[in-house]
Amino acid sequence: MTLEEKVMHLTKETLVDLVNLRYDKLKEENKINDENEEFLKEVFQMQGTLTLPPSDEELDINVYKYNDNSGFSTEVYLWFDGVESPIILFCEAKTNAEKTEITEFYIETVDV
Repeated sequence: MTLEEKVMHLTKETLVDLVNLRYDKLKEENKINDENEEFLKEVFQMQGTLTLPPSDEELDINVYKYNDNSGFSTEVYLWFDGVESPIILFCEAKTNAEKTEITEFYIETVDV
């Protein structure tokens, strides 16, 4: 599995945890902090119930490699009540100096 594939997998795993309200798990894995958790909950509450897309084909995760090769950024449109929204989940993945493994993965923010 390439680093980009691992980043996509981590993004999907994080999204599944968010849909299933596993905020404690996300905090344990250092994917969110208290501040991010509160912000995410506020945004999600205004939108409805966070859901997964009806099929994996509709889950579109964009992965961007940083120009300085320090890691990756991902973007994925969120779905609420079974409908794709304009809200985007942004995550970051940092890699080791050799660019062989992901050393850190976390939710950066959500935005429109």
